Amino acid sequence: MPEPSDLDRSAVRRQFDRRSSHPAAADFLLREIEGRMLERLELIRLDPACVLDLGCGFGQGLARLGERWPGATRIGIDLSVSRLARAQQRTIPADPGWLRTLMGRFAAAPTTRPAARPLPATYLAGDAHALPLASGSAELIWSNLMLHWLDDVPVAIAEWHRVIRPEGLLMFSALGVDTLVELRRAGAALPQWPDMHDIGDALVKSGFADPVMDTERLTITWRDARTLFTDLRALGGDARRTRPHGLVTPRRLDHLLQGLPEGLSDASGTPMSITFEVIYGHAWCASRKPRADGYAPIEFRPARPNARR
Repeated sequence: MPEPSDLDRSAVRRQFDRRSSHPAAADFLLREIEGRMLERLELIRLDPACVLDLGCGFGQGLARLGERWPGATRIGIDLSVSRLARAQQRTIPADPGWLRTLMGRFAAAPTTRPAARPLPATYLAGDAHALPLASGSAELIWSNLMLHWLDDVPVAIAEWHRVIRPEGLLMFSALGVDTLVELRRAGAALPQWPDMHDIGDALVKSGFADPVMDTERLTITWRDARTLFTDLRALGGDARRTRPHGLVTPRRLDHLLQGLPEGLSDASGTPMSITFEVIYGHAWCASRKPRADGYAPIEFRPARPNARR
């Protein structure tokens, strides 16, 4: 059984709203995992009409998915309204048809067919535990490093199963239990990251079929502890219910840095290597979804006239 989450959902939203003005500090990890997820997606045959990005942030991942499927409807959902506002600024408006026609009269005929421009993305503010979408809305649900910010993973995954269409694909990544293990051993108060097996159990219970799960450990090195903690705050900060309230003052930060063991402090003079356990997973929605009341539909087909008795 998964341990009860110590995350505060409203605090998660506030943490990401506050960091929407300076996203670059956390971008390195998100883009790296995004690239690895896209490589895995290359092995899967899928042509979705609607792509849903949960925890879309500033829209970079949704843009990459638009390059792959320019004709697909793309929807990005995030808890942070500030991030969605910045994502909306990135949206490229569709090229008006009259302008293409006018330019075509004066331009020479192209030797190759130009690449299709993705349809504009739609961004919605919403909670991954209760999505503002109709049932069976998307063929692909994509989520990059968002699941570990959920305070009730089974409820959220059941909601995703409601929104996905039959034979659709769920693909996600999340930080696992061994993330920042060096800081946890040093006594740092950290959130309880999800366990891969608990996520797999929630996928099966909610109705997803053939879940595939694996993990890898990335080691990231920082030159100094202050930069390390600045980047960690940019990745989401502390959203626990039991977190200390108030701003992280220079005095509080100095006290935290002084408590780090040798090898993780500036005084050691050596780079600090920190572990990130990354969980990857994907699962399919069955061709027939159970009804909302839990019963599975049964279809009766008449026998063919020439069928043998």
